[in-house]
Amino acid sequence: MPHDEQAQEKEQADSDYESDLDHWSYEPNALDEVASESHVVEPNIITRSSAPREPTCYPGSGESIGDVKGFQDEIRNLCDDPWVPFASEHGFKLASWFIEGKVSKGRINEYFSSGLGNSADVGYRSMYTLEKHLRELDPYGQYLQWFEGQVEDSARILPFFYRNVLDCVRYLLRQIAYRDDLVYAPRREYDPQGERIYAEMHTADWWWDIQVSAKRPI
Repeated sequence: MPHDEQAQEKEQADSDYESDLDHWSYEPNALDEVASESHVVEPNIITRSSAPREPTCYPGSGESIGDVKGFQDEIRNLCDDPWVPFASEHGFKLASWFIEGKVSKGRINEYFSSGLGNSADVGYRSMYTLEKHLRELDPYGQYLQWFEGQVEDSARILPFFYRNVLDCVRYLLRQIAYRDDLVYAPRREYDPQGERIYAEMHTADWWWDIQVSAKRPI
């Protein structure tokens, strides 16, 4: 095709396209209207505090009401002899090595019966006496006793094991190692915009309301 004819056809196609654009009219449909409305933000619907609010705790909650019975005596005895109930530091470290190394009871008994350990120095001479010492290390171990129960369906009787929930709570409250991680008072927390934050149980309203009802006279 000659070059002049190609140029004329291209010019005619561009002219037809521009003409179509001039006559084009856009009519928004229902979906466009919904999308447009969703981006409209009504003023003064959400109000935020201009200054951040500090966390607040319920006044007077979580205060100590006394010492745990026998706690001071336990601390005093521990300071006097830190290796009790073991006879020496060597006995404690040997027991730790047995436990951390997951040495079997039979091998521990064999260790002493073979004369490899000085029972007078370590304070025990068998797995039986070692277990007694280990139980004495935790004076609150009685709170973690297991109990056995039974549940029966139409075909069989199944055993199950459980602990006393209140004793478990007493055990946790007595542990010095958990002291800094326990929470004793409800707390209201806020984000930088002053809005309430709900995270752990003590940051919600239920615990706060319990404190309020406890303060009311009967």
